Amino acid sequence: MTSPRSDLGTKRPYDPSAALAQVAMHASHFASLLATEQRAGETADAVVTAPFDTELFGHWWFEGVDFLGAVYRDLGDRPLVRSVTAAEHLRQHPPRQEVELLAGSWGAGGDHGMWLNEQTHWTWRRLWQLEDRFWDVAPRVLGSADASAVLAQAARELLLAQASDWQFIITTGAVTDYAERRFTLHADDAERLVGCLESAEGGTLPEGAHRMAEDLHARDAVFPDVLRQVASVVEQGSAAGRF
Repeated sequence: MTSPRSDLGTKRPYDPSAALAQVAMHASHFASLLATEQRAGETADAVVTAPFDTELFGHWWFEGVDFLGAVYRDLGDRPLVRSVTAAEHLRQHPPRQEVELLAGSWGAGGDHGMWLNEQTHWTWRRLWQLEDRFWDVAPRVLGSADASAVLAQAARELLLAQASDWQFIITTGAVTDYAERRFTLHADDAERLVGCLESAEGGTLPEGAHRMAEDLHARDAVFPDVLRQVASVVEQGSAAGRF
């Protein structure tokens, strides 16, 4: 950072050693605050939650993971404070009352307007139709070895098209053309693959379907277990009478 008042021309080069030293100092300070709070608390059963937006790790907070690791290591030497998962704490201390949270988001206004508005309606209309087509055809071809690679890549492209970043970026107006291009790219490719699955006759996919899936996988080789996840959804949907 150098200084929050520094412009890009006066920023010093990033120094990993200095950054990690700062991380250790910050982690120790944070752990000491937790221990101080525990000593001042009225009950040993108090719990402190510290939610972090992990999406920021790596580009806004490069050392975030190192900070969390240092905090946990430091807490290991502080007998008054121990780390615990939310599930474990609830098992040990069942809740005595419940609250019902209203729908909301971290977007401007606290609602969903950053994602659903007049500028983004067209993306949702396209996604809803595409999702329906995918889940109509997936149960029919899931057991086909010939269709597995095409179905898997169709799922990947659908998931990439569903990324909420596209609507958010469109709404902010920062790089609208990029968001529209990326959304359209993944939606187009998902539709092409789903179309191949829909047109399969006798379990045989149209010519070129496998090559298309291979080419797209070379570009978007994400979600390696996506087919297993699709099968799980279909299985749950079948049990509930939805497929």
